[in-house]
Amino acid sequence: MIEKEDPIISEEEAAQYDRQIRLWGLDAQKRLRGSRVLLAGLGGLGAEVAKNLILAGVKGLTLLDHEQVCLTGCSRDLMVRVDQLCSQHKIKVFCGDVYGYYGYMFCNLGQEYSYVEEKPKVVKPSGDSSDGPGAKKAKVDPNETTMVKKVDFCPLKEALEVDWTTEKAKAALKKTPLDYFLLQVLLKFRTDKGRDPDPQSSEEDGELLRQIRSDVLDALGLSANLLNDDFISYCFSEMSPVCAVVGGVLGQEVVKALSQRDAPHRNFFFFDGRKGNGVVDYFGPN
Repeated sequence: MIEKEDPIISEEEAAQYDRQIRLWGLDAQKRLRGSRVLLAGLGGLGAEVAKNLILAGVKGLTLLDHEQVCLTGCSRDLMVRVDQLCSQHKIKVFCGDVYGYYGYMFCNLGQEYSYVEEKPKVVKPSGDSSDGPGAKKAKVDPNETTMVKKVDFCPLKEALEVDWTTEKAKAALKKTPLDYFLLQVLLKFRTDKGRDPDPQSSEEDGELLRQIRSDVLDALGLSANLLNDDFISYCFSEMSPVCAVVGGVLGQEVVKALSQRDAPHRNFFFFDGRKGNGVVDYFGPN
């Protein structure tokens, strides 16, 4: 993503994006207007992300759809290499995929990524009791308070190679979403087979998923019972509703990163279509 300086928004564009400008401000819309995005992968998820970025008003959207380099449908090793290359050039990286009822998003916005967050300013009640009971209640100032915050992100390689043998990691295991370990299994399947689980070979792939689950969790120093067999029946193909949800979140996060407005998801978002809920969690060296 390349951000241009001082982009100009015409009157027609101001009218077209009026609701967005009211939401996140003219400066944020200008940054979107001057940004170019390379979107790799045009499956169900990639199509949703492309739609959301175009509607947001980015200056340019380059579409790349090739199975060997697709960030929304590639192996773990390739994603790690692309992430490392982008980090060297201070380029923001987003990855995502949908496996049946499960979907995820990862982002690496670099070290000391800064963003603007606006919070309503609360005015303390005055001590004058003559104003009645209402004077004792805190009031919200219509003028918002703008705060600039910074947050660090880690590379994808470090996020996927957490040491679960430490006491701190073991203590946090109960609160860790199982989707993180499910993602490791599915990425290993793709690396080994060069494809995702296929509904036409569900029995064969189901047995392979069980074996990979045991191998992956054993390599992490964890019990294979951490993931039960239920996940196997729900990770085939791309479910359109799941693509819509994950694509919406992924597109939203790209817009936030370009406009530098509001807190980003740090650094994983997982969605479980069976439960209908998503979770944001951070994984890294710390």
